[in-house]
Amino acid sequence: MADTSIVEKIKKLLALATSSNENESTAAAEKASVLLAQYNLSLADLGPNHQEEIDENSVETTSKFVTWKMMLLSGIAEANGCNAMRNTYTGNMFLVGSSTNLIVCKHLYEYLSSAIEKRAKYRKGNGRGLAYLNAFRVGCATRLRQRLLEQKQEMETSGIPGEGNAAATPGIVVRSMFEKNQQAIGDYLESRGVKIKTRTDSQVSSEAGFNSGYEVGDKISLHKQVQPPEDMKQLNECV
Repeated sequence: MADTSIVEKIKKLLALATSSNENESTAAAEKASVLLAQYNLSLADLGPNHQEEIDENSVETTSKFVTWKMMLLSGIAEANGCNAMRNTYTGNMFLVGSSTNLIVCKHLYEYLSSAIEKRAKYRKGNGRGLAYLNAFRVGCATRLRQRLLEQKQEMETSGIPGEGNAAATPGIVVRSMFEKNQQAIGDYLESRGVKIKTRTDSQVSSEAGFNSGYEVGDKISLHKQVQPPEDMKQLNECV
């Protein structure tokens, strides 16, 4: 398990996502994922004996497949070194990954899914029915997922800039971290005989709703600095 003090630091930073300040709250997604990447890298530097065990964590249970929720959860998971799945028999949406990654992904999902719902509720009425609102949610989740994965790709290509006393991390090290995570997750799933079926259908019945949601998702501010340098230093020291 991850050090509880580290987990608490991450949770406090993620709490910024609930700020009443729109600029602060909408920046939460990429802020948290960059912090998680920096933490994982510092953990990986300690060697294979210090890698966290792979585990799974339930996120939500739905009676049917909800496209926008799985789309959002899969984007958050991929951007943070986890896998997102749904059990077709129980309806359980869950994550597979290291303990710290699981915590961060779950908090991000709770914040972002709530943010989408609030924006959808704001648009309810004025002739906008269920089809429009569902398409709006899909559009918003689509753009959020794209931006999370764009950030991941940027980190893998350019690395993570140094911050305060923390040295810059080359892109090759970032890629290695994600590859190790996926290998460990693959081994975990294989050992448990998990059968994976990819679902790709994501049709929407309101183009106007999807486009509106996509625009809202695009307006979410994505920054790469969530904590002051001294917080990052303390985080590295705890690791």
